[in-house]
Amino acid sequence: MLVSPSIISSKLENLGNQITECDRAGVFSYHLDVMDGHFVPNLTMGPDLVRAVRRCTKKTIETHLMIERPDKFYKPFIEAGSDILLVHHECLVDLRKLISGIRDENAKFGLVINPETPFEKVRDLIDEAEILLIMSIHPGFSGQKFMDSVLPKIAEAKKYIKDQGLSTKIEIDGGVNDETGKKCADAGADILVSASYIFSGKIGERINKLQVL
Repeated sequence: MLVSPSIISSKLENLGNQITECDRAGVFSYHLDVMDGHFVPNLTMGPDLVRAVRRCTKKTIETHLMIERPDKFYKPFIEAGSDILLVHHECLVDLRKLISGIRDENAKFGLVINPETPFEKVRDLIDEAEILLIMSIHPGFSGQKFMDSVLPKIAEAKKYIKDQGLSTKIEIDGGVNDETGKKCADAGADILVSASYIFSGKIGERINKLQVL
């Protein structure tokens, strides 16, 4: 199982050392949550933190844009070091135009859907996405309880991707620990994003538990 630690739960005063621990454990990528206080009721990091993480690791940086207008703000995050931008289907922008813009900047595109959004709503965009991120909580705050209701959607997406011969990876974000992560793995997930579970314990051990699910 590929693991992407979510920096939102790291100790920022010790960020460099914690990233080194994650690197040593063999993480796939780092997940950075960007929130604007409008699309979700919370405010978090900007390009400067992406830049700081970039200086600490050569691993993939995926930036999750929980913002109303990703079309206006995606370039600074790419310039700061983001390798892939994860954009919500629910934001009111022209996604195909945005995908084109992201690719013109030599970055990759990932598509995000909230717990209530059915998979069928995004079938026509899956072939454009490096990652399909299925939220297993309502976006905005770390530490929420995993929603089992998303498990059938993971299985549905996995079947569609396999049937179509696509290379899109399925990523799950929200309430992921060793127990809920196992459910996601069994349903067909490829990547697990974990925040408080990883950073509230021994980082390497927690990552290794997720990797073997």
